[in-house]
Amino acid sequence: MIIAQVEPPHMADGGDYFYRTHAPGMAMAQEEGIYVVNLTSQHRMSLEIMSQADVLILNDICDPDLLYLARERKSRGKPTVYEIGDDLTSLQTWNPVYFFYKNPENVALSLRLASYCDALQVSVPYLRSVFGYLNGICEVFPNHIMPPPDQDQTRKHSHIVIGWGGSHGHLEDVAEMARPLMEWIASRTDVVLHLMCSEPIWRLFRELPDHKKMWRKPGSIEDYYRFLSYVDIGIGPIRNTPFNLSRSDVKFLEYAVSGTVPVMACLEPYQHSVREGETGYLFKSQEELIGILNRLMADRNLLNRIADNARRYVLDERMQMKRGRERTDLYTQLINQQDPKESAPAEAGRQSGKKSGFEKWSGMEGAVRNERHLRLMPTRFEECLYSGLVASQVDEDKDKARQYFETAEQLEPLMYQTYLFGYGVSPDPIGNLRKALQLNPNSLKATLLLGEELAGIGDVLKAFESFDAAIRIFPDYDIPFLRAAVLLEKIGEQAQAETMYDKAKQLAVRHPTGS
Repeated sequence: MIIAQVEPPHMADGGDYFYRTHAPGMAMAQEEGIYVVNLTSQHRMSLEIMSQADVLILNDICDPDLLYLARERKSRGKPTVYEIGDDLTSLQTWNPVYFFYKNPENVALSLRLASYCDALQVSVPYLRSVFGYLNGICEVFPNHIMPPPDQDQTRKHSHIVIGWGGSHGHLEDVAEMARPLMEWIASRTDVVLHLMCSEPIWRLFRELPDHKKMWRKPGSIEDYYRFLSYVDIGIGPIRNTPFNLSRSDVKFLEYAVSGTVPVMACLEPYQHSVREGETGYLFKSQEELIGILNRLMADRNLLNRIADNARRYVLDERMQMKRGRERTDLYTQLINQQDPKESAPAEAGRQSGKKSGFEKWSGMEGAVRNERHLRLMPTRFEECLYSGLVASQVDEDKDKARQYFETAEQLEPLMYQTYLFGYGVSPDPIGNLRKALQLNPNSLKATLLLGEELAGIGDVLKAFESFDAAIRIFPDYDIPFLRAAVLLEKIGEQAQAETMYDKAKQLAVRHPTGS
């Protein structure tokens, strides 16, 4: 069985990728007969691999072209699983994808994909309670830990190190407890603060004397574990927000496996994993946090015992390499529900084809293979696509974006995504979109964008033809009907417009909150 795990485009490894894609992939590849391929949706081999994989996992990807792909896979008995990693309806403004999902059509598309795929998987029970209604099969696969680098768990310093490490997105979480924590550390001679964080978070503690604090900038997961090897007590402050409730307990796991005593906020991510007074502590207020820290400082034996218990718990119960079967069992079940019976010779030929495909992908530029686990790293082509999107959408530098897309076109002239992504900065956007459709006639996104561009120059007939073509590509998607309705309304065809509006409303997938 070949399992393809596909991520949105990104240029650096983050915690989400490590715990939701890399670690589960490594664990599944330990199972007999399981091959795992990790790549991004912009990889030059993405269409081939997504089509051929026995099981396709889409990790928080919002792309209408995947609707057609999932339907085509269904017709061949190949299941597609969607993963929701965050509460998309409660994103905070600091989140890199906030402005993308601020558009309600993008949120609706993610919900549509989650409902249309053969199963939905999430990281925490909270996400199942929020989004489980979308799919008849919704599995919770909690985050687990990969073996960290070998380190001496004996701290070799006389003082106690209080520590925290995390992304800039936790700025407001840390800000709530910065003042009392800083005052407490300043009042003691035997405590120092270590932080691995962004500069704005570090500045929250600017009033703490330099000899009482140490700063490391964010780095790789290996850098983070090295940072934790010096931390005696790790704190986990989070505010009670819907987005925070959808987080996993991975910070507790990182602290625990590193021999760091976890002191975590008493909220959903940690309430079911921290065993109070045994593998860590939970605090409900700033006063409780300081009280727990005082208790641990007064009893070094207690501190060491909690650290040992927490590490033992993770090593015994939360190691990812022991959990690969949980996912592969679900995926095997999905295949058995859909895959038609095959004769032995046909099955043998199919297995041979799978192996040759995996071997071919393993020999590509950027391939990193570990036995039956394969990661396809970005090459110059994927980097140009990503940089072009950033330049056009974030930096709003059209000339710079155009250069990136032109380079990508030279590297891979037959990749439709180059023309699709670059249409907005092209001197001939309609020509770009038509080129994309020549290379991928089933691109729902290119077809819709072409209709919008044609409508924008007043070519109503051809615009309507494009929207009608999008309806034919995937008739269960509401947006083509909505675009057609708006166009019909503009030219005075009110009755036809109302019919299209009604169809769009019937197909719309809505969140219980109304979004």
